Amino acid sequence: MSHLNRPISSPLGGSRVSALDSNLFQHDGIVFPSASRVEAAYTSDPMFNADAKGVRLFVANDAAGGSTAVAKIQVQDPNTKVWIDLAGATSGTIGSSTGTITTVYPGLTGIADSAGVTINQHLGPFWRVVLTIGVATGVSSVGADYLL
Repeated sequence: MSHLNRPISSPLGGSRVSALDSNLFQHDGIVFPSASRVEAAYTSDPMFNADAKGVRLFVANDAAGGSTAVAKIQVQDPNTKVWIDLAGATSGTIGSSTGTITTVYPGLTGIADSAGVTINQHLGPFWRVVLTIGVATGVSSVGADYLL
């Protein structure tokens, strides 16, 4: 059986549709859809990772009015159910529409950990994303692909 990387199952609820259909607003691969957000912290619904080793997070921000965006991954302690920041899995502060990619994957051979860019860890079964918008209201989004 072949294992392929794939978009995460959307934590947004509702029916799931193909990530390839760009006409639909809500589909797999989207953690936070592209939308205007005021300065605040936004927490995604928890996601269950059944079989992927890692994830690639795509974070974008339009920098309108000087807005910034930072996304971080949190994992859940199976004993206490407390959400804990995954060490290093926080994007840099994004103040432009170019966006950034953060990769969490165990065994990144020959690649040193680089906070906010490449994190040599297993994602774990329960995780979520916290998106923090700073300075001003701006349009931001977060997408993600599982890495098998």
